[in-house]
Amino acid sequence: MYKRSLIVVLILLILTITVVLAAGVLFDAGHAQTAGNADWTINGAYSDFAQTLKRFFSVEQTSNFLTTKLLNKYSVLVIPEPNDPFSIEEQRAILQFIRDGGGVFFIADHVNSDRNGNGWDAVSIFDEFVEKLGFQFERDTRSEYPAEYVEPSPITQGVKKVGEWAGCTIKILRKNVKPAIRLYTGQIYVAYGRYGKGRFVAIGDSSPFDDGTGTPGKELYDGWQTGDDSVIAINSVYWLATGKATNSSVYVIPPRMVKVDVVSSNKVVIYFDKEIKPFVIPGFNVSILRVKIKKVSVKGKALTLILRNPLKNGNYVLITRDIFDLYGNPSPMTVIHFKYRGK
Repeated sequence: MYKRSLIVVLILLILTITVVLAAGVLFDAGHAQTAGNADWTINGAYSDFAQTLKRFFSVEQTSNFLTTKLLNKYSVLVIPEPNDPFSIEEQRAILQFIRDGGGVFFIADHVNSDRNGNGWDAVSIFDEFVEKLGFQFERDTRSEYPAEYVEPSPITQGVKKVGEWAGCTIKILRKNVKPAIRLYTGQIYVAYGRYGKGRFVAIGDSSPFDDGTGTPGKELYDGWQTGDDSVIAINSVYWLATGKATNSSVYVIPPRMVKVDVVSSNKVVIYFDKEIKPFVIPGFNVSILRVKIKKVSVKGKALTLILRNPLKNGNYVLITRDIFDLYGNPSPMTVIHFKYRGK
């Protein structure tokens, strides 16, 4: 009886480990993702993307040839804007991976975005085989912010607006593919669909997930914190991995100041849009120019300042920065001007 119970436990343990390992996300870095000014790697401009995903999944990166054997170790393959084409064998492996139940995130860019001068851009590279999935990337160049024509879908919960900075659009060829976000022209910017047992998401631009960090000398820009760019990224990968919708905004959007209430000459209350951690340092995380802060207390979304010297009638400047929410997201530096008129 003991041996039988031990065998059952071992089998369950093996199954658990297998599920955990299979829940990984693999980023492709083997198709010139660092060509030109790009650095679409998890150690470069996509590092914030990868770090956020690590809250949910294991995350790895590969420069190796993509094979079915390699891909089957993971639940999701993220392909950031490739500049070298996939071989026929790699194309087949990617399609087979989706057909068998995997998820793939296709991240393209605008037409003629040939960063290494080999005659291939992301649109041409993907369109060699994604038509089999029921869509294609259009050979165009579009820029729009905010792109706020958001369709109800499993990947757009919590998404109100995203950016496209010189990207392409998407043409749907079959009913298995649905639009998620459109431009004001009605053209599709983000789409998703099912193929066999698996799922895929496609977006026409790589810039929204750029966090501005990478190899020194490259021109990178922080799109990750713009609008809901990070939310659509995490929502997409989560759906690709689990088949379930989520609203990741609570995990990835930093807290922002929404209101300042001057209660009295000695008390100021600052309200944020999310619950914040109580670790706030006067003078660093929060300050009022020309005013000394005696005490700081945090309760939920409210930050209360007790002032050492009372406010006098006049104009003041309040500065907050790096105030963390419960998920470790730091608030941006915010400057607010307010007036005090004593009674």
